Amino acid sequence: MSLDETCLSNGEVWTFLTNNDGHGGRGTLAAAIPGTKSDEITTILIGAMGKSVRRRVKEVTCDLSPSMMLIAAEVFYNAHVVNDRFHVQQVYNEAVDEIRIDIRRQLIAEDNSRDKSEPPITYSNGETMRQILARSKHTLMMSQNKWTDIQRHRANILFRHYPILKAAYHLAMELRQIFNAKISPTKAMGRMNKWYEKVMALGNNNFRSVIKTFKNHAPTILNYFRRRATNASAEAFNSKVKIFRSQMRGVRDRDFFIFRLVKLYA
Repeated sequence: MSLDETCLSNGEVWTFLTNNDGHGGRGTLAAAIPGTKSDEITTILIGAMGKSVRRRVKEVTCDLSPSMMLIAAEVFYNAHVVNDRFHVQQVYNEAVDEIRIDIRRQLIAEDNSRDKSEPPITYSNGETMRQILARSKHTLMMSQNKWTDIQRHRANILFRHYPILKAAYHLAMELRQIFNAKISPTKAMGRMNKWYEKVMALGNNNFRSVIKTFKNHAPTILNYFRRRATNASAEAFNSKVKIFRSQMRGVRDRDFFIFRLVKLYA
């Protein structure tokens, strides 16, 4: 099973419980509940499903939301709660991007105080460092083997001038390799601990909260290595909901919209 939250319209957020075995078709949607308050949703789900049904659920995937994790643990007491690996990687990637943003912000401040008669330095790819930083966001989220020649040239210039970004990027790729490895939770824990040490060695404050988050969620993050389950099916279902909403030109009648979803996917 998977738990995720989706915005239907005008900031109205619903919690969807989906069955991964439904593969996005009929039998996928198990519950659609307005709001994200863990106590309310837990009460509704426990009331709707008998104890024997909930006991049969062996695995629930969700993001790092404390609310979703609490719901999963309390309702499906016999299941392993698994944090989606892509949300885990995203937490680290956002910290890397914060470094890029901080560097660019500093450059902008320096440019504003610089003599305007002096043109900014243009590098071998024809871009200024401000332009390189602005255009490197997605490059820093990608594997090197997927870079275009332009992206590779840009990254080489960036890494040459800012070693902290180079080191942080390579650690992002190392984290991806850990998740890609078919290893046991115990071996994964050993590799993650070594990775934590490398990240902390960077000495950047952006990563302290990342490591704290990872360590606080260590059991549920490591549960991924049991069966390599992700929240991909829930994300795919959310995409279908958005497409369906677009086809209906928005959610004018919420109850009817949910009724249609139930008929199609429950």
